[in-house]
Formats: sequence, C-alpha cells, structure tokens
Amino acid sequence: MQALQTRELDKQTRDEDRLRQNHDWRRQNCLAFQAKLGEAVDALDELMDALTDGKPLDEVRGKLRKAEGSVLRGHYDLVTICEVPELERISGTALRWLEQALFAVDALRRNPIHVTDGDSDLSRHCLDQRRGLLGAYEMFSKALPLVLPMT
Repeated sequence: MQALQTRELDKQTRDEDRLRQNHDWRRQNCLAFQAKLGEAVDALDELMDALTDGKPLDEVRGKLRKAEGSVLRGHYDLVTICEVPELERISGTALRWLEQALFAVDALRRNPIHVTDGDSDLSRHCLDQRRGLLGAYEMFSKALPLVLPMT
C-alpha cells in the first residue's frame, strides 16, 4: 500500500512538473513575440527618422523587413505553441497594424514631400499606423501576465 501511494505521489509530482515546464515554455514563446514586436516598433521609428532626416534607407528598411518576418514567425509560434486566444487575437491585430504601417511608410518613401509635412494625410496615416502598432504592443504586454502568469 505504501509503495502504491509513493508511486502515485511521484507520478503526480512528475505531471505537475511537466505542466509547469509547458506553461513556462509557452510563456517564454509569448515573451519572445513581445520582444519581436518591440523590435518592429523600434525599426519602424528608425525608418521614419531616416526618412525625416533624409538619410539612406536601405539598411533601416532591411531592418524593418527583417523585424516584420520575425513578427510573422512569432505570430505563427504564438498560435501553434501558446494557444491563448486573447494573445492570438492581439498578435494578429499587431501583424495587421505592422503591415499597414509598412504600406504607409512605402507610400511616404515614394512621396517624400509628405515626410516633412506633418499635416498631410499620408504623413498622419503613417503616424496613425505606428500608434496602432504601439497600442497592440501595449495591449499584448498588459494581457500576457493576466493570461499566462509567472509560475
């Protein structure tokens, strides 16, 4: 009887450890996505600054495209690994904001007159997309500890 109880306790401990490790692994994947999203916001800001300052865009544009790829892969990982609907919804929204911000920045690059005119519709649109992306980042940051708390 004692041996049976010991085996059951050992099995329960292993199961709890496995669940905790899985939870921690899911949380780390979500934190990685959050970091990738932050890098995308930084790269977007860097590109917008380069546009404003009239600096070469190839390097910073490449950095933004790389960040976009990381966010896309991070979203995929989030959906397949983390399986938290609220975070999936927010990451999908962030991905759409990033895509729209990239379209807006590309339009600004083609029409440089709008870069220095903060009142132009195109310039305002670009800033709105950036604010939306930053808002999605902040929503994700606030939701993460609520849906996947530290163990």
